[in-house]
Amino acid sequence: MAYSLTRADLNGITDAELARSTEKLLPKWDEIPEEFRNGNLYTQVADARLYDYPLPGVSISFLPGFENEGAGEALDRCITAHLNAFAVKHEHKMAAVGYMISKICKVTVV
Repeated sequence: MAYSLTRADLNGITDAELARSTEKLLPKWDEIPEEFRNGNLYTQVADARLYDYPLPGVSISFLPGFENEGAGEALDRCITAHLNAFAVKHEHKMAAVGYMISKICKVTVV
């Protein structure tokens, strides 16, 4: 079954998961396309979020089904909770979060 996310998945991140981390929505390594494993614009966005530095020169827009009110906050909670996970290798985590972002948003260079 192909990896997918829904708006309900984003809303399902609990305060405890945000505080302590989670890996519940991370795709398995073999579900992540090669371009995310090698790094791309989406993984650069994940890097910027993890290390709290400015985003690269990008425009981010929500994909259909994610563009409603509160989507930005829900996305941030989801990304933060997963970036804080230590149970998976760093390379897996960064590729997985980048892939998650690609299922929620379109990121383009400006």
